[in-house]
Amino acid sequence: MQYRLFLLLFLLLICVLLTGCSQNIKVEGQVAFPDGTPLDTGRVVFENDRFYYYGNLRKDGKFSAGVLKDGQGIPKGKYRVAVENAALYETDEKGREKITPLIAAQHTTTKTSGLEYDIQTRTTGISIIVEKPENIQPPTRRNQ
Repeated sequence: MQYRLFLLLFLLLICVLLTGCSQNIKVEGQVAFPDGTPLDTGRVVFENDRFYYYGNLRKDGKFSAGVLKDGQGIPKGKYRVAVENAALYETDEKGREKITPLIAAQHTTTKTSGLEYDIQTRTTGISIIVEKPENIQPPTRRNQ
């Protein structure tokens, strides 16, 4: 009986430690080019040594990060930030996929972006400015 109680308490402690004791913090912002044009594809990732969270970019370049889904918030902590999947994916007439990056490669990983945030309270208005890739003009999107 005592063994079962001890095991139950131990499992409960592990669950509390894995999920954290605090509420998630709402993190919102926008990604744009230096001229103010919003980046409307990709996702913003928040990463530290233990966790990886993201928020998908909307048509207006805004995002809201979450643990399991957009807008759910993330735990307090220090995070490295990057923009992933910011590319135009096209298929040519032979069925081959062509990927055209929309932002400079330095922004695409948390190791090279240079972006860091210490999330402790509700954080809105994060403004991430990304450069276009050198020697590549992102194609004009067709209205669909």
